[in-house]
Amino acid sequence: MKPSSLRTVIVISLLMVFSSASLGAEREVHWGEARNEQGELVYKEKHSVTREGGRVITSLTEYISPAGQVIATMESDYSQNISMPTYVFEDHLRGYREGLRKEDGRYIIFKQSRGGKEETEAVTNTEDVFSCQGWHYYLVDNLAALEQENVELNLILPSELKALPFEIQQVRSTGDRVEAVLKFNHWLFRYFAPTLRLVYDRKSKKLVEYTGISNILDSKGDRQDVRIVYRY
Repeated sequence: MKPSSLRTVIVISLLMVFSSASLGAEREVHWGEARNEQGELVYKEKHSVTREGGRVITSLTEYISPAGQVIATMESDYSQNISMPTYVFEDHLRGYREGLRKEDGRYIIFKQSRGGKEETEAVTNTEDVFSCQGWHYYLVDNLAALEQENVELNLILPSELKALPFEIQQVRSTGDRVEAVLKFNHWLFRYFAPTLRLVYDRKSKKLVEYTGISNILDSKGDRQDVRIVYRY
């Protein structure tokens, strides 16, 4: 597998963080601004999250260009399992879609490129397995544990049609901020993977900053590194 493909796998599965929508429930909206290495705004993220009784039920993330065009979306459903939400991510620029759905009681991983046939694989073991933003909600509830030791999880990667182990390591804790990096526990991924840095606020249990490769292409159709600051 090419390094660029590995970067795609990591980003699409990890960067899609935190969103939602539903009637009769508490709905919150927050934004993220993604800037490139030159400090230029390359896109915004609109996260709409719906909760019932404080529990996340559904989410919608819209990726919006500086011109106001929705260039990608992700819809997630946590109603059955907050650790393994079913979801669909669609990149309108690449004509690519991937996600996790449930059929006849089984979780099915899927991916499909523009003009291509959908590829699928059933999840045979769901123990200690997370999908999409499920790992994020687990992490915000366990920030104290992260300050004591590294957190190891198994994450479903639709681009690979399977789950792979990864590790979240705390690198700094200052005041109310906890900074962590993500690393895959797989030699090939660890060799090629970019550095993904997350900054959480301990009091609010919110992600406040992300730095690393983006899952949204630049104007030339190439991968780009971004720094995303979130506003609540």
